[in-house]
Amino acid sequence: MGVSSMTGFARSEGEADGISWVWELRSVNGRALELRLRLPPGFEPLEPQLRAALGQRCRRGNVWRP
Repeated sequence: MGVSSMTGFARSEGEADGISWVWELRSVNGRALELRLRLPPGFEPLEPQLRAALGQRCRRGNVWRP
């Protein structure tokens, strides 16, 4: 089931192969899709793939990682 609201918050934690991670996303209403990502040093090459994946799931709004 998809989410239709443009205002929301999500948090997920996990661990795989000895690496732990936390994702937090916030979204507020907006006419276009604006993504703001903060990645740890060394993970910048993942940004295009993350933007593409988020763009397939979010159509509009301001989405950022707090």
